[in-house]
Amino acid sequence: MKITEETMRQQALAEAGQTEPPQPSPPPEEPKLSELEKLKAMSWKDRFWYIGAYYKFHILAVFVALFVIFAVGTSLYQSTFDTALYCFFLNSRGELPVDTAPLEEEFAAYLDLGKKEEIITESGFISFDQAASEYTYAMMAKISALVMAHDLDVVIADPVCIDHYASLDAFLDLETFLPAEVLEEAGARLYYAETGTGEKAAVALDLSGTAFAQASGLQQDPPLLSIISGSQRQDNALALIEYIYTH
Repeated sequence: MKITEETMRQQALAEAGQTEPPQPSPPPEEPKLSELEKLKAMSWKDRFWYIGAYYKFHILAVFVALFVIFAVGTSLYQSTFDTALYCFFLNSRGELPVDTAPLEEEFAAYLDLGKKEEIITESGFISFDQAASEYTYAMMAKISALVMAHDLDVVIADPVCIDHYASLDAFLDLETFLPAEVLEEAGARLYYAETGTGEKAAVALDLSGTAFAQASGLQQDPPLLSIISGSQRQDNALALIEYIYTH
């Protein structure tokens, strides 16, 4: 019999009572680390990468849920407030934005509003020429929606805006609306514009030179105040006029 390396190996195995060579023991398994232990073992840079790679959808879901909770909570909280007056400032072209504190704080104190009563103010710009932008159309749509919902009470704007909305019969005739004592005080400041019938009506009051206009930083040349004809808070709008011309 030819002796080979293989036969010698087989003979050695037989003498040792083995048929197969002993297998090496498998290396011990490394203990599985928890996610927290993995993160602790990483550098800060690797941690951010790891979290962004494996948990971005979880994080996004958390942010979306928090946003929804915040939006719903804010809406529910705001629904507990009552609006005492809603005023829109239009086309004030000063270097600084309109200061709403004289209206939202000082006039609110004059009305002695409760904690759940508020004065809402907004500001915007409208152009009625051919260069009107999408912003202008969006602003006009918002004002129209507020008027139709009877939410808007007062507009303080420049003559161009007042003339435009007067032609749509948006304002009260102040000569017939204002009490005699208020007309006596502010009658010389009445601003007349053409209404939808083609007739002139006293649709606004000129606020030029008043302490209110100066404190608010109104720059409409001149700033004109009108009361929306469909306002449900005309008593507070009248109180604002009285406040402006007596303070």
